[in-house]
Amino acid sequence: MIDVQATYYRRRAIVARQSAAAAMDPYVKAAFAEVANHWLGLAEHIEWLHSIRRGSHDRASGDAIISLTAHRSS
Repeated sequence: MIDVQATYYRRRAIVARQSAAAAMDPYVKAAFAEVANHWLGLAEHIEWLHSIRRGSHDRASGDAIISLTAHRSS
């Protein structure tokens, strides 16, 4: 599943990197590079959070199936 938020953040990182590449002033270049890294960090964090949610949902479903199976075999 494509995460719209993470994709948005990654696109913002690309724009920031492009701005860094075009900047003449080394301080501005460094600032844009730092912003790009933060956008990428946000994208990775969102993806991690979603993977945790999916994992807990999968475990909860699996626990319910195991519980139901154990109950039926009793």
